Amino acid sequence: MIADSRLIKAVTGRKVLIDSNIIIYLIDLVEPYQRLAKLLFRMVEAGDVFALISILSLSEVMQGPIKNNRNTLALELKDYLLNFPNCLCQEITLPVLEKVGSDGSIRWNGLRTIDSLIVASGLANDVDLFVSNDRHFQNALPPKMILTLEP
Repeated sequence: MIADSRLIKAVTGRKVLIDSNIIIYLIDLVEPYQRLAKLLFRMVEAGDVFALISILSLSEVMQGPIKNNRNTLALELKDYLLNFPNCLCQEITLPVLEKVGSDGSIRWNGLRTIDSLIVASGLANDVDLFVSNDRHFQNALPPKMILTLEP
């Protein structure tokens, strides 16, 4: 795992897209990543970082509780994330769709459809960095655009 100091240095003062897996690490207390996910969200809450979450990621995060018949928890998570300070939930709009395939530095053919739309959501909002442990993201995005929690 990366050091806390590396995460802090990489995201402070920046606009970042937080991918589904990072949120799931926090909610499901997935070790060893939960600690870094918690640190990231504390920084967002404090205003040290501005976060963007795709509505598709929000839907993915809700699926865990829904599959376990915990619909109330899924709705609470949705409300919590939609109202999280210094955070925007991006809907899939025509401007987002127009970003799919638009950046030649991204290997779009290596992304699943949902991931393409999540990346496009970040591009439509001019994020500085994508925070994700997803291998598809790691293979498709240039190294300077992605921060993974693994070294």
